[in-house]
This record gives sequence, C-alpha cells and structure tokens, in this order.
Amino acid sequence: MTASHPKAKRKVAAAKRPKPRKAQFITRAEARRRADRHVFNRMFGGAKVQDGATAKLCIYNRGDWSANDVWVVYKNPKEIAFKSAEVVLVSKRTGRVLYEGSAGDEG
Repeated sequence: MTASHPKAKRKVAAAKRPKPRKAQFITRAEARRRADRHVFNRMFGGAKVQDGATAKLCIYNRGDWSANDVWVVYKNPKEIAFKSAEVVLVSKRTGRVLYEGSAGDEG
C-alpha cells in the first residue's frame, strides 16, 4: 500500500466523552476499615518501640509476664502535656497485646 491509496488514510475519530457514572457509596464495613486505618496511623505512625526490660514502666502486672517478656509501643500523644505516656505492651513470644493504657511514668 502506498500513501495515496484510499485505505492507507486513517480516519480521525472524535474523542469520546466518558459516560457520567452514578456516585457510588462505600459500605459500612469499608467506613469502619477506613476509620480504623486513620486512627491507627494517627496513634502509631512513627511510634517508638522499646524493649520492656529497658523501659521505665510502673504498671501493676496482671499476668504471668515480666518486663523482659514484652515490647513497649508508645502511642503518639494527642497533645503535648506533662502526663504519663500511653503504651501498648506486646508479648515478644506470642505477639498478643497484654496491656493498653498508662505507663505510670509521670514525674
């Protein structure tokens, strides 16, 4: 085929506009997942993790674990204040959350 041949020329089609879509809503379950992810990122994004053996904890032990058995994950504070840190204690062996609350380290 040569350029002068009628079939060699390509037709230029007009650009098609996409069909407007109906607004789709998210489900309750998706809303819950997004809220969980948002709170998780706000509370633990860049959080400090420390070995329980070296962390200053004044927590009444409510189980058969010791400070050597846990990782201490510090929650990001909502505001800057002189108060006890909020922590989550995670078992080094099983990965279970053993405690969530105040570290009792104020002062």
